[in-house]
Amino acid sequence: MKWEKFGLMLLVGTLAAGVPLALAAAAPKPHGAPPGAKVVFTRYLEHRVSDILTQLENQGNYRHAFVELNRLFDLAIARDPRDGLKAWVDVDYARRLVTQLASLSNAEHRAVLLRLLLKHRELGETLAYLVESHRQPVNPIYRLLYQMHTALGSKIVKYPNLTAAICVTLYKPFHRHLNENLVASPSPVAIFNYYVKYRHLMYFGIKDVPARLLIYVVDDTNSIKYMKWALARYHGDPMVGQLFFTIQYDYGALRPGGVKRVDRAGYNLPNILKYGGVCIDQAYFATAVGKAIGVPTAIDEGMSSVVGHAWVGFLEARGNTGWWNFNTGRYSEYQGVIGTVKNPMTRRQEPDDFMSISAQLIHTTQSDRWAAIALTDAARRMLYLEQKHKSMAVQTLPKNVIKARRVPLAVTPHNTLALLRRAVDKCRGYSDEWETVAQMASLHLLTLEEKQDWSDKLMQLCGHRYPDFALAVLTPMINSIRNVQERVHLWNRVFPLFANTRFDLAARIRMMQAAAWEKLKKDNRAGRYLMYVINHYTNAGPFVITALEKAAAILTRQGHKNRILTLYEQTWLHIKPPPRDMLAFEYESSWFRVGKTLETMLKAQGHVHLAQKVSDELESGGASMRAQ
Repeated sequence: MKWEKFGLMLLVGTLAAGVPLALAAAAPKPHGAPPGAKVVFTRYLEHRVSDILTQLENQGNYRHAFVELNRLFDLAIARDPRDGLKAWVDVDYARRLVTQLASLSNAEHRAVLLRLLLKHRELGETLAYLVESHRQPVNPIYRLLYQMHTALGSKIVKYPNLTAAICVTLYKPFHRHLNENLVASPSPVAIFNYYVKYRHLMYFGIKDVPARLLIYVVDDTNSIKYMKWALARYHGDPMVGQLFFTIQYDYGALRPGGVKRVDRAGYNLPNILKYGGVCIDQAYFATAVGKAIGVPTAIDEGMSSVVGHAWVGFLEARGNTGWWNFNTGRYSEYQGVIGTVKNPMTRRQEPDDFMSISAQLIHTTQSDRWAAIALTDAARRMLYLEQKHKSMAVQTLPKNVIKARRVPLAVTPHNTLALLRRAVDKCRGYSDEWETVAQMASLHLLTLEEKQDWSDKLMQLCGHRYPDFALAVLTPMINSIRNVQERVHLWNRVFPLFANTRFDLAARIRMMQAAAWEKLKKDNRAGRYLMYVINHYTNAGPFVITALEKAAAILTRQGHKNRILTLYEQTWLHIKPPPRDMLAFEYESSWFRVGKTLETMLKAQGHVHLAQKVSDELESGGASMRAQ
């Protein structure tokens, strides 16, 4: 069997599938203890891990270690050492490390890295818990670690978060297309040396920033020369989102055949600052500066109607709280547009809402992060068994092992949720905990009471600082409720938390409630929620366009087609026209789109004079409406 294939067998959530768990491993003699001496279960787990890894180091048999460690992980779950999370982390770390190293094709490199990571556990844990083997290639990550170890020696051990972040991000060169421009990352060794050399100038530092946040620092696509330029000019100022607006918008590029001035001059940070650009260049400048000064940043992208837009996401922190700011470096016209960011690890565009919770990691401890991940791994193992209708077949413990659950933990949704609660209590910034709860809800493994309980817990812990994330988790949880009345009621419970602070999210909730009733052909009820969006969230984003279209369809079905024109007229009067400095984006605004629809309707119904007035208003960019 190829090691690459074998290494990917152990996916989180499906680990040890097909492993004969009933095969009992011979009980080892406790280290330094006389035969028959009492051994606490957590110590028993630690001894078993040590024995398995020592045997692996001596014999290099990864398949045997794979089977033994996964059997041991099942034993840890089944016997549930509530007071021994460190032992759980020991087992989980070992099985992750062995599985990931097994994917490395070069046996000599595997042996070198195994010795390195067993000796320097902090680096090993940081990397093993950061790698997402089910979503990214593992072999090149550890191949890069070997190359960095060869090039930098013991330096990589001193900065485990930085080393791990670079390995999972730059295992292949990082490229980004910015319209007509292509930018690429420096070499991993050059990136490492830059951040180590200037670590004292990095705003959040380097050594203690969690690797899951550092991936949004080391994915820089500027040369070291321009990173130094940005550092010299902007270090110490964490509000990098504001830099978005320091870049002059190059309106000449919007004309037919227009070429941006920065493209003629050469695409780099100083030239973007001097010559300006369009929104992607504004976002690139701000995020690149942030990375150069040690502030995690990401380019956020989204579609309004027909055109793509880009803005800035950057990490802020104050006191014991951190959060991602997606609003400062963004045109107000696009506050309601749903954005995606490129995950530096997977290179895929992903919704920015799940990214936001990672800001909570900024003030967490490594031990809590590792414990939360180990507990989530255990919960996913339980969920896998639940879906396969299997139980954990665990061996009988030796009689001298004490303080362990004598009746193995049953595979039930209730016990899976209990593991996830413990994970959230340890570290709430690990999104996989909440995603697993949402997955269970979508599989109809949660009762209505459990969904309500988790919804309340989510809103209490995340609703204020991370509303995008909270709604992203709530959506599959609440929408999985089969009874529409109960579903709408639960949405009504959480709606007030968004109603006055996040109009875009509140509008999204009302639209989902309308869709639920519309699916049951309850047009009157659906219409009430659509009209709520039209009347209260006219300027909250592009939702009003869809709400108007759906409301018009309902009026047509109900024989009230004559009311549609009035609906559009009244709505258009309440939509704010774009500001003068936003006229380049006028055609994408809700004001323009609703106005054009209204103009077409007026012409179709013979109101030529009124249609011309609307056309003139659109042509002038809403000058008279702004004057009012």
